[in-house]
Amino acid sequence: MKNQDFKISIKIIWFLVIGNFLLTTYGAFAMIQHWEYSQIYLTIGLMIFFSTWIIVLSDMSKNEIYNKTFWILSMFYLPSIAPIFYLIQRNKLLKS
Repeated sequence: MKNQDFKISIKIIWFLVIGNFLLTTYGAFAMIQHWEYSQIYLTIGLMIFFSTWIIVLSDMSKNEIYNKTFWILSMFYLPSIAPIFYLIQRNKLLKS
C-alpha cells in the first residue's frame, strides 16, 4: 500500500484541528458561565471535532505508519489530543 496525502491541504487540516479545539473549549467555558449562545459554539466545535477526527482516522488507516495499532487506539482513548500529536509526528511515522 502506497502512502497517500490528505485529499485536502494539510493547512486546512491544521486549521480544523486548532479551530475545533478553540471552539469546543470556548463553548464549554461559556456553558459553565451560562453565557448566551454558548450551545452554538459548543455544537459547532464538536461538529468540526468529529469531522477532523474522521479525516485523521481515515488517514491513519489508509497509510502504512509505524505503530498503527497504537495510534488508532489512542484516537479512541485520547480523542482530543491524539489528532494533534499525530499531525505533528505524521511525516516521521510514514513508512517509505
